[in-house]
Amino acid sequence: MANTRSGSGKPLYCVRDDLRDRLGANVGILARTVNEIQTNLVKGNLLVTVGDVVTLDILKLGLIPDLSIVDYMTKRMPMSEVKDEFSKYPQQEIFVENPPGVITLGLWKAIEDGYREPRKLRIVVIGEEDLAALACIALAPENTTIIYGIPNMGASIHHVDDGLRKLVNDVLGIMKA
Repeated sequence: MANTRSGSGKPLYCVRDDLRDRLGANVGILARTVNEIQTNLVKGNLLVTVGDVVTLDILKLGLIPDLSIVDYMTKRMPMSEVKDEFSKYPQQEIFVENPPGVITLGLWKAIEDGYREPRKLRIVVIGEEDLAALACIALAPENTTIIYGIPNMGASIHHVDDGLRKLVNDVLGIMKA
C-alpha cells in the first residue's frame, strides 16, 4: 500500500501534569478480553482503534477498522514483531509525527481526513499515539465506536455521542497549546 507522510509536528494540545489522572480514568466500557470487545461492537458503526494491541485484536477477528492509529510499538512485543504482525493486514498508511503527551496538527489533520474519506486507513505515528483517542472522539461523526488500549487493563470502548464529545472537548480546551 502507498505510504505517505502527512502534516505538521506543530502541537495543538499538550497534556498537563494535573490532567494525567483525569485522562487515565476510564469512562467507557472496559473490555478485558477479545470476546468482550466483540460483544460490545455495534454493527453499522464506524470502527476506530487506537493502539497496536487492540488494533491487532480487531484485525484478528476478521474486522478492518475504518480508521486505526498505531505506532508499531507495544510493551508485549519487539517493534520488528509488531510490524510483522501488521504486515499480514495490508492497508493504506499515512505516517505522522507526534511526540508523547501531545496532539500535533499533523495527527489531527490525518484523523480529520480519515473521517472525511473513510477507506480503512491506518495512521502510523512516529512518536506516541497516547492522546490520539481524544482527537478521534472530538472529531468523530455520529455512529462511531472508538476502542483504545489501556496498558495492563484491557480496552476501553466508546460509542460516541454528544455527551462524550463535550467531555473530551472540555479537556482539550484545557490542553490547548
